[in-house]
Amino acid sequence: MNPDCVVPVLQLDDGTCISEVSAICQYVEDLHPEPPLLGTSPVQRALVSMWNGKVEQLGLLAMMDAFRNSAKGLAGRALPGPEAYDQIPELAARGRKRVEHFFGRLNDQLATNTFLAGDAFSMADISAMVLVDFAGWVKIAIPDEATHLERWYTVVAKRPSASA
Repeated sequence: MNPDCVVPVLQLDDGTCISEVSAICQYVEDLHPEPPLLGTSPVQRALVSMWNGKVEQLGLLAMMDAFRNSAKGLAGRALPGPEAYDQIPELAARGRKRVEHFFGRLNDQLATNTFLAGDAFSMADISAMVLVDFAGWVKIAIPDEATHLERWYTVVAKRPSASA
């Protein structure tokens, strides 16, 4: 369904396929605006978009390097997509360090905010929760000193949707 050979892909009843998480989320939010996960004002939407972008670029891409370049089952498939790429162990090590550093950045942001983009739970928090959970798969834990990140994770992990 997706020539990039990745998920997710949302296929609509008319056959239209929407890929990319942010595009799918925008589509769903437009159909079901409550609860708002992308912000309710221009400033809130910009902050949610900004923090979601930071989580994707600085966290999830680093996590992908750590995971895909170290998982035995992905030998020869270090990058998603139709082409095969060999694993590079140095990228796995660098990815781990990048995730650990980014956890510090998230902790700093959460020192003065209930959620990543302010006082309301948003798409940025969902993406960050995915990052923390994914990091656990390769044994990258929230650092002991990241108390604000730990507090936030405890709250978001207790949301009913987190176990869905």
